[in-house]
Amino acid sequence: MENKILIVIVTYNSENFIERCLFSIANQNFKNFFLFVVDNASTDRTVDIIKNYRNAESRILPSKFRFIKLKKNIGFAGAVNHAVFKSSSDKKNIETGFDFILLINPDMVLDDFSIQNLVNVFVTESRDNSREIINNKKNNTGAAGGLILEYDMDSIQNLGGYMLPNFVTCHKGKDSRLDVEKIINNDTGYINSLEKIYPDYVTGAFFMTPFDLFINLRGLDSGYRPAYFEELDYCLKIKRLGLSVVVEPSSFTRHFEGASSRKFSKNFYYYYHKNRIRCAIINSGFVKIFKIFFWLEPKWLRKKATKDQMGPLIKAYLVNSLLCLFNLLVKARNSLIIYKINKLYKSV
Repeated sequence: MENKILIVIVTYNSENFIERCLFSIANQNFKNFFLFVVDNASTDRTVDIIKNYRNAESRILPSKFRFIKLKKNIGFAGAVNHAVFKSSSDKKNIETGFDFILLINPDMVLDDFSIQNLVNVFVTESRDNSREIINNKKNNTGAAGGLILEYDMDSIQNLGGYMLPNFVTCHKGKDSRLDVEKIINNDTGYINSLEKIYPDYVTGAFFMTPFDLFINLRGLDSGYRPAYFEELDYCLKIKRLGLSVVVEPSSFTRHFEGASSRKFSKNFYYYYHKNRIRCAIINSGFVKIFKIFFWLEPKWLRKKATKDQMGPLIKAYLVNSLLCLFNLLVKARNSLIIYKINKLYKSV
């Protein structure tokens, strides 16, 4: 039996990209999905474009396509959680029984086999040659992403995310020896020879995880507003459960990075560092927290931080100092959730 996927796209002023993204989803060879688009209070033509596309696209049935416009911007994680935990509770208007949830940025264009190749990370051939999900304890995959190419050229943008000890993140893959042309041309022999990659995390721009695992972990942490680090936080949680994070090179997409926010602006640096510091506090032991902020962070500031980051960094430190107690409470809550899930898995 074919697996069922809940696809969630969160839009915000995405008028230049969303139609091409939706078209690429409709063009997938994998068809067993329910598409949920949540708009975070866009002020451009995004809403009209989505509605017009939904009414005109015959390959995605109206019963499998739901759109909701939020009255205010609640951030990426908040909008995803809204789709999964609030809107999807309306059983009359949405399907249920999903095996996976797939997050896709509106500035992403998928190859025709992107979704199927990502699903394959989580499934195996059973003895009767049907495809079935393996129990997470055996499969050991908690989250998966794909090869992300630049929007308008055949060069690698992202092949998995990595973090420094002070939680500064980077994308690797631009110096990869992958033969991108063979992947694009679906060279089966070459693709079958590729090995999966195991990074620290996969970007939320193209992110798949088992649906029941997402539910048990209470979704993404909406405290990472408006965006950045929610996917790293999620991946760190699943690693504490003994699950792995995987990049599947045969599942490739194209991405216009930073379409919803100006990359390397003051706002970008502020939200990035605010959420980086929060993620470090929530996901580190107390000894490591002191090591990060009294040894590693000062060294990084002296050697790596650029001058245009200093103002946003100071603001990020101040905000997190005010929210320190709250973040520690979130840390305790996460430990309890992971403890309960571990007990659940052990009882299976």
